[in-house]
Amino acid sequence: LVVTGYAQGGYSATFNEGNSSANTNTFDMKRIILMVGANITKDFYAFFMHEFKSGTVMEYYMEYRPSKAFNLRLGQSKIELSMENPMSPTVLEAVSPMSQSVGWLCGGDPLISNGSGRDMGLMAYGELFNNKLRYVVEVINGGQVNKNDGNNQKDIVAKLEYRIAPNFRVSVSGQKGYGHAIAESKFNNSINGGDNYRKDRYAAGFEWKSKVTGTDYFKNRCAMVRCEALGGRDGDVGSFGVYCSAAVPVYKQLDVVAMADYFNKNTDLQAKQTNLMAGLQYWIHKKCRLQAQYVYSAKSDGMKALTGGNYSSILTQVQVA
Repeated sequence: LVVTGYAQGGYSATFNEGNSSANTNTFDMKRIILMVGANITKDFYAFFMHEFKSGTVMEYYMEYRPSKAFNLRLGQSKIELSMENPMSPTVLEAVSPMSQSVGWLCGGDPLISNGSGRDMGLMAYGELFNNKLRYVVEVINGGQVNKNDGNNQKDIVAKLEYRIAPNFRVSVSGQKGYGHAIAESKFNNSINGGDNYRKDRYAAGFEWKSKVTGTDYFKNRCAMVRCEALGGRDGDVGSFGVYCSAAVPVYKQLDVVAMADYFNKNTDLQAKQTNLMAGLQYWIHKKCRLQAQYVYSAKSDGMKALTGGNYSSILTQVQVA
């Protein structure tokens, strides 16, 4: 039995251009996570994750692990669409961890559905060719976490990751299925609440590190670049985005981090937003760190009409794991 967990909290301030009455500043707790994993037998493993801030059970599944080449998982966990979605917020560079496209296409607003990037279903995965090729195939509900499916169709997620070198990997993934709208969205007025709609997703990207690292980021820090392009359709509405995130050690446990993140939530309305982030992070011990970042968000006219004008943010965070 292994019990682990982490907490992330800090201070956030947002400054809206031309609308100072909408400015905010607050101390906030982003996540408080408890995780419990247990080897039931040599081949069977069980996992449970609870998020205390929302009071939600985030993950719960059992795995059958007969070999590295083939494993089965039944239950609820992060879907394997994109490189970023399955990654823990404890290792992502941004205080607001998900890129816009990953947050949206792996769960976000599309018709006010699953915002956690998780779903329930059956997953097969493994590593082949001396662990160079990793594959994932999932059959999932395609709906809300901790809820029964809202329609009778299931979604298929497939992913291939190939390690060209021990410190360089490329990834392609996709999802096909149907969503069930639980409410109307201002970004998609072609679908009403209660409708079933066609849902398609794709993602492709790469990650490079200056050296092979383990899970101890205090001892094994390195330069890193991860870039990915994602797109999809919800009914007749298309969306597309690309992000690039980087971290560079500069002195002892201090890193410079940066991220450029573009996303168009509705390619017909040109609902575009670009976030530019720069900041510092200081590793205290293993996965414990302090972060401070500045983010500027620039919007297209179509996006401003739906959500308001450009804004900038100052974000700080303490992470204890």
